[in-house]
Amino acid sequence: MKKIKILKPRLNKFHLSNIGPLILLIFFTGYCFAQTSIVPFETLIKPGTPVLGDTVSIKIAKLPRSRGIPKIFFDKTKAPVFTLEENWYRTLLPISADFKPGSYPLEIFYDGHVKRINLTIKDTKYPLQDLTLPKKVSELKASRIEKELVGKVLDTYSSEKFWSGKFIFPSDGPLSTAYGVKRRVNGVINPDYFHKGLDFAAAFGSNIKAPENGRVVLIGLVSKGFVVNGNCIFIDHGHGVISGYLHLSSVLVKEGDFIKKGQVIGKVGSTGIASGPHLHWGVYVLGKTVEPLVWTKSVID
Repeated sequence: MKKIKILKPRLNKFHLSNIGPLILLIFFTGYCFAQTSIVPFETLIKPGTPVLGDTVSIKIAKLPRSRGIPKIFFDKTKAPVFTLEENWYRTLLPISADFKPGSYPLEIFYDGHVKRINLTIKDTKYPLQDLTLPKKVSELKASRIEKELVGKVLDTYSSEKFWSGKFIFPSDGPLSTAYGVKRRVNGVINPDYFHKGLDFAAAFGSNIKAPENGRVVLIGLVSKGFVVNGNCIFIDHGHGVISGYLHLSSVLVKEGDFIKKGQVIGKVGSTGIASGPHLHWGVYVLGKTVEPLVWTKSVID
């Protein structure tokens, strides 16, 4: 009888020698994914507790390997997001004078992560101003062309940011009416009305200067149907920030011009609905009015 030779199994040296590193690789890879999934992106909100009239800046630090951009929702409404610089994204939230104070949800979605914040908006007490106007003037309404052209301009969200510092005042005249003021015109209060800018009691024909760099996107003229704003200029400063200058006696720029900070763009007048010579200056963010003084006191980036 022949002896049967029993073969001993040969262990594959490749598998034995690589199983340790393979386990380490699996463990290490899983650890990295777990860590990445819980690391939040950096968010800067300024001011942290805004009041009526404020412009809220929300900056999100770019994640190095992300190819997408953040999505931001304020009170369930999507806000446009712009590339601010190499390492940041940013959006601006306008808190107009007619905004209802309270706590609102702010949601930021980015690279598979989500950050939810309750943003509290505090009240601002605005005064009541008495104003007397001739009946013919007080009953004037914006024309169709005026509404359409101004509305189109305020919906302009340019991807390029033109301003770089604090805004300067467009007039050397004294402030006569603040932002947010309620008005009693000829003894009647309009509950839906608030003053949407700053008024300067400047002399007729005095200079109006651009508060920051930007591009002229609209010239409105009384002769073209601008019965409320009168002769006016609107400048696009980029990223949804627009400024407007109303009631001018003359306009010294044209649509498409790029304007430098401090450049004289027009002269003070009393065209449109105006009780006398003055400049009305308005600042708009994403189509909503905000307090211009905020833009003169700090750099909003």
